[in-house]
Amino acid sequence: MVNSLNGKVALVTGGSKGIGFAIARALAAQGCALRLVARDIDSLHAARQQIQGEFPVEVLVESVNLSDPDSAELLGAAFPETDILVNSAGAISRGSLLNIDPKGFREGFEGKVMSTIMLTRAVYPHMIQRKSGVIINIIGIAGEKLNPNSIGTSVANAALIAFTKALGAESVDHGVRVVGINPGLIHTGRTDNLLHPKNDVDRQAYGKLVANLPYGRMGTPDEVASLAVFFASDAARYISGDVISVDAGSRFRP
Repeated sequence: MVNSLNGKVALVTGGSKGIGFAIARALAAQGCALRLVARDIDSLHAARQQIQGEFPVEVLVESVNLSDPDSAELLGAAFPETDILVNSAGAISRGSLLNIDPKGFREGFEGKVMSTIMLTRAVYPHMIQRKSGVIINIIGIAGEKLNPNSIGTSVANAALIAFTKALGAESVDHGVRVVGINPGLIHTGRTDNLLHPKNDVDRQAYGKLVANLPYGRMGTPDEVASLAVFFASDAARYISGDVISVDAGSRFRP
Protein backbone atom coordinates (compact mmCIF):
# COMPACT_ATOMS: atom_id res chain seq x y z
CA MET A 1 0.00 0.00 0.00
CA VAL A 2 1.10 3.58 -0.72
CA ASN A 3 0.79 4.85 2.85
CA SER A 4 0.50 8.49 1.79
CA LEU A 5 -2.85 7.73 0.13
CA ASN A 6 -4.57 5.84 2.94
CA GLY A 7 -7.59 7.86 4.11
CA LYS A 8 -7.47 10.39 1.26
CA VAL A 9 -10.64 11.33 -0.62
CA ALA A 10 -10.59 10.97 -4.40
CA LEU A 11 -13.19 12.48 -6.74
CA VAL A 12 -13.11 10.62 -10.06
CA THR A 13 -15.16 11.77 -13.05
CA GLY A 14 -15.96 9.13 -15.63
CA GLY A 15 -15.46 6.81 -12.70
CA SER A 16 -17.97 4.10 -13.56
CA LYS A 17 -16.23 2.58 -16.58
CA GLY A 18 -12.99 2.22 -18.50
CA ILE A 19 -9.92 4.18 -17.42
CA GLY A 20 -11.81 6.20 -14.81
CA PHE A 21 -13.09 3.05 -13.11
CA ALA A 22 -9.63 1.44 -13.19
CA ILE A 23 -8.14 4.51 -11.50
CA ALA A 24 -10.91 4.60 -8.90
CA ARG A 25 -10.38 0.92 -8.12
CA ALA A 26 -6.60 1.37 -7.87
CA LEU A 27 -7.03 4.30 -5.48
CA ALA A 28 -9.47 2.27 -3.40
CA ALA A 29 -6.83 -0.45 -3.16
CA GLN A 30 -4.58 2.17 -1.53
CA GLY A 31 -7.24 3.06 1.04
CA CYS A 32 -8.81 6.11 -0.62
CA ALA A 33 -12.46 6.98 -0.08
CA LEU A 34 -14.15 7.60 -3.42
CA ARG A 35 -16.63 10.00 -4.95
CA LEU A 36 -17.54 8.63 -8.38
CA VAL A 37 -19.17 10.84 -10.98
CA ALA A 38 -20.73 9.81 -14.30
CA ARG A 39 -23.98 10.22 -16.21
CA ASP A 40 -25.39 6.69 -15.92
CA ILE A 41 -26.59 6.01 -12.40
CA ASP A 42 -26.88 2.24 -13.01
CA SER A 43 -23.22 2.05 -14.06
CA LEU A 44 -22.26 4.06 -10.98
CA HIS A 45 -24.13 1.69 -8.67
CA ALA A 46 -22.46 -1.29 -10.35
CA ALA A 47 -19.03 0.32 -9.97
CA ARG A 48 -19.67 1.07 -6.30
CA GLN A 49 -20.83 -2.48 -5.64
CA GLN A 50 -17.75 -3.97 -7.31
CA ILE A 51 -15.27 -1.72 -5.52
CA GLN A 52 -16.85 -2.12 -2.09
CA GLY A 53 -16.93 -5.86 -2.66
CA GLU A 54 -13.14 -5.76 -2.93
CA PHE A 55 -12.04 -2.95 -0.61
CA PRO A 56 -13.33 -1.60 2.74
CA VAL A 57 -13.66 2.02 1.60
CA GLU A 58 -16.46 4.56 1.40
CA VAL A 59 -17.82 5.04 -2.12
CA LEU A 60 -20.32 7.81 -2.86
CA VAL A 61 -21.79 8.21 -6.34
CA GLU A 62 -23.23 11.20 -8.15
CA SER A 63 -25.03 11.14 -11.49
CA VAL A 64 -24.03 14.34 -13.28
CA ASN A 65 -23.92 15.60 -16.85
CA LEU A 66 -20.62 17.49 -16.87
CA SER A 67 -21.61 19.30 -20.07
CA ASP A 68 -24.03 21.28 -17.90
CA PRO A 69 -22.27 24.57 -17.01
CA ASP A 70 -23.61 24.46 -13.43
CA SER A 71 -22.42 20.91 -12.69
CA ALA A 72 -18.84 21.82 -11.74
CA GLU A 73 -19.87 24.34 -9.09
CA LEU A 74 -22.36 21.88 -7.61
CA LEU A 75 -19.76 19.12 -7.41
CA GLY A 76 -17.15 21.43 -5.90
CA ALA A 77 -19.63 22.47 -3.22
CA ALA A 78 -20.77 18.89 -2.59
CA PHE A 79 -17.26 17.47 -2.18
CA PRO A 80 -15.00 20.17 -0.69
CA GLU A 81 -13.04 17.44 1.11
CA THR A 82 -11.51 16.19 -2.17
CA ASP A 83 -7.78 15.50 -1.81
CA ILE A 84 -7.34 13.96 -5.27
CA LEU A 85 -9.31 15.08 -8.31
CA VAL A 86 -9.18 12.81 -11.34
CA ASN A 87 -10.70 14.38 -14.46
CA SER A 88 -11.40 11.38 -16.68
CA ALA A 89 -14.76 12.21 -18.25
CA GLY A 90 -15.62 13.07 -21.80
CA ALA A 91 -14.89 12.04 -25.37
CA ILE A 92 -15.07 13.69 -28.77
CA SER A 93 -16.26 12.04 -31.96
CA ARG A 94 -13.66 11.22 -34.58
CA GLY A 95 -13.57 12.91 -37.96
CA SER A 96 -11.71 15.40 -40.11
CA LEU A 97 -12.52 19.11 -40.16
CA LEU A 98 -15.01 18.70 -43.01
CA ASN A 99 -16.82 15.59 -41.76
CA ILE A 100 -16.89 16.10 -38.00
CA ASP A 101 -20.35 16.90 -36.66
CA PRO A 102 -20.22 20.55 -35.46
CA LYS A 103 -22.85 20.06 -32.77
CA GLY A 104 -21.20 16.88 -31.53
CA PHE A 105 -17.83 18.60 -31.43
CA ARG A 106 -19.18 21.50 -29.35
CA GLU A 107 -20.89 19.14 -26.93
CA GLY A 108 -17.79 16.95 -26.70
CA PHE A 109 -15.56 19.96 -26.08
CA GLU A 110 -17.86 21.08 -23.26
CA GLY A 111 -17.96 17.57 -21.80
CA LYS A 112 -14.20 17.01 -21.86
CA VAL A 113 -12.29 20.30 -21.93
CA MET A 114 -14.59 22.76 -20.23
CA SER A 115 -15.74 20.25 -17.61
CA THR A 116 -12.13 19.56 -16.66
CA ILE A 117 -11.29 23.25 -16.42
CA MET A 118 -14.45 24.26 -14.56
CA LEU A 119 -14.40 21.33 -12.12
CA THR A 120 -10.75 22.04 -11.38
CA ARG A 121 -11.72 25.67 -10.80
CA ALA A 122 -14.42 24.57 -8.34
CA VAL A 123 -12.22 22.15 -6.36
CA TYR A 124 -8.91 24.05 -6.48
CA PRO A 125 -9.81 26.75 -3.89
CA HIS A 126 -10.55 24.07 -1.26
CA MET A 127 -7.15 22.50 -1.92
CA ILE A 128 -5.49 25.91 -1.67
CA GLN A 129 -7.11 26.41 1.75
CA ARG A 130 -5.61 23.11 2.98
CA LYS A 131 -2.33 23.75 1.12
CA SER A 132 -2.47 20.24 -0.32
CA GLY A 133 -4.05 18.33 -3.16
CA VAL A 134 -3.41 16.59 -6.45
CA ILE A 135 -5.28 17.11 -9.72
CA ILE A 136 -4.79 14.44 -12.38
CA ASN A 137 -6.11 15.12 -15.89
CA ILE A 138 -6.61 12.10 -18.15
CA ILE A 139 -6.09 13.50 -21.64
CA GLY A 140 -4.79 11.45 -24.60
CA ILE A 141 -1.90 11.21 -27.05
CA ALA A 142 -3.90 12.84 -29.87
CA GLY A 143 -2.86 16.10 -28.20
CA GLU A 144 0.78 15.21 -28.98
CA LYS A 145 0.49 13.07 -32.11
CA LEU A 146 -1.88 15.34 -33.96
CA ASN A 147 -4.28 13.52 -36.25
CA PRO A 148 -6.19 15.44 -38.95
CA ASN A 149 -8.65 12.55 -39.20
CA SER A 150 -9.50 13.02 -35.52
CA ILE A 151 -9.15 16.76 -35.40
CA GLY A 152 -11.62 17.41 -32.60
CA THR A 153 -9.79 15.05 -30.27
CA SER A 154 -6.41 16.56 -31.18
CA VAL A 155 -7.64 20.10 -30.51
CA ALA A 156 -9.34 19.19 -27.22
CA ASN A 157 -6.41 17.19 -25.90
CA ALA A 158 -3.88 19.84 -26.86
CA ALA A 159 -5.95 22.38 -24.94
CA LEU A 160 -5.94 20.19 -21.83
CA ILE A 161 -2.21 19.58 -22.08
CA ALA A 162 -1.66 23.35 -22.13
CA PHE A 163 -4.07 23.83 -19.22
CA THR A 164 -2.31 21.17 -17.15
CA LYS A 165 1.14 22.64 -17.74
CA ALA A 166 0.08 26.22 -17.14
CA LEU A 167 -1.84 25.57 -13.91
CA GLY A 168 0.70 23.04 -12.65
CA ALA A 169 3.43 25.68 -12.77
CA GLU A 170 1.42 27.97 -10.47
CA SER A 171 -0.35 25.47 -8.23
CA VAL A 172 2.78 24.39 -6.38
CA ASP A 173 2.88 27.83 -4.76
CA HIS A 174 -0.29 26.73 -2.94
CA GLY A 175 0.82 23.17 -2.10
CA VAL A 176 -1.22 21.66 -4.96
CA ARG A 177 0.13 19.56 -7.82
CA VAL A 178 -1.47 19.36 -11.28
CA VAL A 179 -0.39 16.59 -13.63
CA GLY A 180 -1.69 14.85 -16.73
CA ILE A 181 -1.69 11.42 -18.34
CA ASN A 182 -1.91 10.89 -22.07
CA PRO A 183 -3.21 7.35 -22.65
CA GLY A 184 -2.53 5.84 -26.04
CA LEU A 185 -4.93 3.26 -27.40
CA ILE A 186 -6.29 1.59 -24.26
CA HIS A 187 -8.54 -1.46 -24.50
CA THR A 188 -11.90 -0.39 -23.08
CA GLY A 189 -15.48 -0.73 -24.22
CA ARG A 190 -15.06 2.55 -26.06
CA THR A 191 -12.09 1.30 -28.13
CA ASP A 192 -13.40 -2.17 -28.95
CA ASN A 193 -14.77 -0.93 -32.27
CA LEU A 194 -11.31 0.26 -33.32
CA LEU A 195 -10.10 -3.34 -33.54
CA HIS A 196 -12.82 -3.98 -36.11
CA PRO A 197 -13.80 -0.61 -37.67
CA LYS A 198 -17.37 -0.44 -38.93
CA ASN A 199 -17.14 2.85 -40.80
CA ASP A 200 -14.69 4.87 -42.86
CA VAL A 201 -14.25 7.55 -40.19
CA ASP A 202 -12.92 5.03 -37.64
CA ARG A 203 -10.84 3.30 -40.30
CA GLN A 204 -9.17 6.52 -41.43
CA ALA A 205 -8.62 7.87 -37.92
CA TYR A 206 -7.09 4.81 -36.27
CA GLY A 207 -6.48 2.11 -38.86
CA LYS A 208 -2.74 2.77 -39.12
CA LEU A 209 -2.29 3.04 -35.35
CA VAL A 210 -4.05 -0.25 -34.65
CA ALA A 211 -1.95 -2.02 -37.28
CA ASN A 212 1.30 -0.84 -35.68
CA LEU A 213 0.74 -1.09 -31.93
CA PRO A 214 3.71 -1.68 -29.60
CA TYR A 215 3.72 -5.24 -28.24
CA GLY A 216 0.99 -5.96 -30.78
CA ARG A 217 -1.76 -4.84 -28.40
CA MET A 218 -3.57 -1.91 -26.86
CA GLY A 219 -2.71 -0.85 -23.35
CA THR A 220 -4.90 -1.75 -20.40
CA PRO A 221 -6.77 0.58 -18.05
CA ASP A 222 -4.76 -0.82 -15.13
CA GLU A 223 -1.54 0.34 -16.80
CA VAL A 224 -2.87 3.90 -16.80
CA ALA A 225 -4.17 3.53 -13.25
CA SER A 226 -0.74 2.55 -11.96
CA LEU A 227 0.68 5.87 -13.10
CA ALA A 228 -2.27 7.75 -11.60
CA VAL A 229 -1.63 6.15 -8.21
CA PHE A 230 2.04 7.17 -8.40
CA PHE A 231 1.11 10.74 -9.35
CA ALA A 232 -1.34 10.94 -6.46
CA SER A 233 1.21 9.74 -3.92
CA ASP A 234 3.94 11.57 -2.05
CA ALA A 235 6.47 9.68 -4.17
CA ALA A 236 5.63 12.20 -6.92
CA ARG A 237 5.75 15.24 -4.65
CA TYR A 238 8.18 17.16 -6.92
CA ILE A 239 6.16 16.57 -10.08
CA SER A 240 3.72 19.23 -11.28
CA GLY A 241 2.88 20.70 -14.67
CA ASP A 242 4.00 17.50 -16.40
CA VAL A 243 2.03 15.28 -18.76
CA ILE A 244 3.23 11.69 -19.18
CA SER A 245 2.17 9.39 -22.00
CA VAL A 246 1.17 5.76 -21.49
CA ASP A 247 1.42 4.44 -25.03
CA ALA A 248 4.64 2.38 -25.14
CA GLY A 249 6.09 4.91 -27.57
CA SER A 250 3.39 4.53 -30.23
CA ARG A 251 3.28 8.29 -30.78
CA PHE A 252 6.81 8.13 -32.21
CA ARG A 253 6.06 5.36 -34.67
CA PRO A 254 5.67 6.25 -38.33
